[in-house]
Amino acid sequence: MKKIIFIISFFTVLVFSGCRKNPVQETFSAPYSTDGVAAGKIAPLMAMSRNADSADFSKSVENSVSLESENLVSENGRKLIKSGDISFEVHDLEKAESAVLEWVKAFGGYVADSNKNERSSYYSVRIPCNNFDAAMESCGQIGNLKSKGFSTQDVSEQFYDVQSRLETRKVLREKLNSYLKQASSMQDMLKVERELNSVQSEIESMEGRLKWLSSQVDFSAININIMLPFNTTQGGFELPDFGNGARHFAANLMFFFGFMLTAVLYLVICGVPLVLFLAFLFWLLFGKIGLLVKLYKKLKG
Repeated sequence: MKKIIFIISFFTVLVFSGCRKNPVQETFSAPYSTDGVAAGKIAPLMAMSRNADSADFSKSVENSVSLESENLVSENGRKLIKSGDISFEVHDLEKAESAVLEWVKAFGGYVADSNKNERSSYYSVRIPCNNFDAAMESCGQIGNLKSKGFSTQDVSEQFYDVQSRLETRKVLREKLNSYLKQASSMQDMLKVERELNSVQSEIESMEGRLKWLSSQVDFSAININIMLPFNTTQGGFELPDFGNGARHFAANLMFFFGFMLTAVLYLVICGVPLVLFLAFLFWLLFGKIGLLVKLYKKLKG
């Protein structure tokens, strides 16, 4: 009985010691340990005025969260930016506009941009990402669907990487603020303030980037192009304007002859002197004077 109890105790100790030395657990718990950052990463900054480089510190802290940011994608879900393009042909642009507004409202979206003329209209709408697929499926009620397509961009890695680096910079900012209060000389104070300003600028940039990515993920963009049928206006079918076509033909014909006349003038103005110059060279070298001919005969004789 004692042997059995001894064996059970022995295996219990082995299992417990193995759990404590699990390298995977240590690897993924260290980056976000505040005590670890304070003890292992912030210490070099205390000697910044002597021989430490603050940029190396920022880089080391940023590298410490690289493994953790890779796992955040699977833990928190993927971040996808969806966008769509739809083209319609309609007989009434005003009714189509009303249909677009009702369609956008039904799916909780809004019109971000629009542009209209006599024969077509364009709308850039934003739809909540959860309603994107349903909105694309039901868009046929707006008009005669001509084309439809969508694309998806996975920005999960970029999103969580920015998020992780942002949290790291915020921890660094708190530490720098505490060091600024503890600075004993003007030189140390200036160094800490310079690093603090740099970190604050990075934080604002990352926050702006994260906000933009979030808006693109939360609301999908759909571009809608609406056109009237060929040779129609808002009032109905429109016959081709032969008079306008004839005027365009006459204008193009005049332009062609004007271009030809200009080319002939350039040829006469620039070509005639060139021809005269070449004729003079021929007369001087090979003609009656024949300098080259005389020189050849002299060398030969």
